[in-house]
Amino acid sequence: MKPNKRRPSRPGRKVFIEENFSNEQWESFGSEHNLPEGKSAEMLRAIHEGIAIRSEEKYQTKLTVLRVTRYLSAAVVFLVLGIAIYIGYNNIGGQNPNPKSAATATVKPISGQRIWLQVANTGKSTRKYQLPDSSVVTIYPASNIKFDKEFNQKLRTVYLTGQAKFKVKRNTERPFSVYSGALKTTALGTSFTINTAAAGDRISVKLHTGKIVIANTSTQQALAYISTPGATLMYQPSSKIVRVMPAAPSSDQAVVSLKKEGNVILMKNIPLAEVIKLLNKAYKIQIHANQSDISSITFTGQVDTAKDRAEDVLNMICVINNMTLDQVSQHEFNIQKSNK
Repeated sequence: MKPNKRRPSRPGRKVFIEENFSNEQWESFGSEHNLPEGKSAEMLRAIHEGIAIRSEEKYQTKLTVLRVTRYLSAAVVFLVLGIAIYIGYNNIGGQNPNPKSAATATVKPISGQRIWLQVANTGKSTRKYQLPDSSVVTIYPASNIKFDKEFNQKLRTVYLTGQAKFKVKRNTERPFSVYSGALKTTALGTSFTINTAAAGDRISVKLHTGKIVIANTSTQQALAYISTPGATLMYQPSSKIVRVMPAAPSSDQAVVSLKKEGNVILMKNIPLAEVIKLLNKAYKIQIHANQSDISSITFTGQVDTAKDRAEDVLNMICVINNMTLDQVSQHEFNIQKSNK
């Protein structure tokens, strides 16, 4: 068996010292060789220096541990912040925003996001509303507008469904535009009325004061520039028919004229009943209409019977006068006043 090389435990050492070196022996011990005073002082100084060095080493070790702990704590904080930022960025980037819900949200918007307001008239009489730029809108029944809440953008934009009259606050640096279905009407300082609620898919724009430019929203092509108060643009998106009607003259100023130049018929303020007779004869067709529906309607324009189809001419007349065209056969048509 191998001898046990473990050092004796502290209690064993104490017993060993007490058995072999009693207090009496320690007290009676004497040395025949005394150290010189200088040597004794030198040894005491060496002992003190050793104690001081040992204390400094313990202090430096403790300071190093504290520094490492601080660095580790800072690293953990930065690591946690980095993970939080990464997760938050991924959550924001992965969202699928809903423009419709964002436009009607009541929470505080993200910086730069546009907030839309909608004003509807569900009553039976017109309603006036002042926009943020001090322009005034008269909204007709069963109609509504949508616009930017602050109007802080360079362009003042309004979206219209139905009928409304606009009295625009003049600002040459910020054009005022109204989108109404297939048309965009732009003005600087003026008043006009837009109606998208007419029978069928027809839109009318009537100028009251100032000047307006009307364009197609799909092609961005200008359809008309109107500067005469009272003039009205009629547009039918399905057939792309555009017609600008001049302001109706007063009864004492109305001039009636009818001319024929070859295949072209030139008409000015001709009663619609008379126009129907001319078209029946020129195209060899039959046009039926209720006299009570057309008794107060006149027509101004020109028709080229060699180039213009009869149905196109009748469709144009119906668009202008808010009437409905029904083609019975290739040579027979009915026109009547729209119910809307």
